[in-house]
Amino acid sequence: MLNLFFRKYIQLLLILAIAVFIYSCENDIAVVNSLTVDETTPIESSYDVIMNYTDSGIMVMKMTSPEVNRYPTDEEYLEMPKGMKLVFYDELGKVKSNLKSEYAINYVDKNIMEARIDVIATNKKGDKLFTELLTWDQKKKSIFTNEPVRVIQDGKTLFGDGLIADETFTDYEIINPHGEFDIESEEKEKSDSKSEPVNKKPSKTKSGEQSPSKKKSKNVEEDEFDDFDSY
Repeated sequence: MLNLFFRKYIQLLLILAIAVFIYSCENDIAVVNSLTVDETTPIESSYDVIMNYTDSGIMVMKMTSPEVNRYPTDEEYLEMPKGMKLVFYDELGKVKSNLKSEYAINYVDKNIMEARIDVIATNKKGDKLFTELLTWDQKKKSIFTNEPVRVIQDGKTLFGDGLIADETFTDYEIINPHGEFDIESEEKEKSDSKSEPVNKKPSKTKSGEQSPSKKKSKNVEEDEFDDFDSY
């Protein structure tokens, strides 16, 4: 009788131990699930970021951004929701080109960065590129876009359906170029077709200044993008 009592007691203890073990496992899983990272929330945020890239001790590029967020997805990426600016340097430390945008995202594993919204690039020759999306392949050291582009080059405005270039925008090719517009020639044609008598005074604006020509308007447009140090 006593042995039977002990056997039942031991069985009861085993059942309780198993129940406690299962309960603990369920709690552990619940804890793990509660700690699962939300992929829509950055795990790290940095502000007023300045990143310098060097090659053999020589500065080759600098990136600045007001805010950089890192997301822990299967394909880790960095987001720059307030835009960024890239500056490329030559071997003498002089600026080769600039690239800026109002938004950017960098896919770390793929070494691919996408610059979006009001993307502006300028090179050492003074050529300027305007588009809404530009992809930078860091492995191939190239930039490209299939979005419409506008390029100001040697006093002309060129349009196209895309662009392929080296990462410094030094050598580039416009895809399906069209609508070439020579600003100086257009201005001259309008002037010739609207010639006025010599004794007639030029028209004035309300401020008393001569009415601005189309070329002046073009210069004002370009000046809006000369300061690449602002966001």
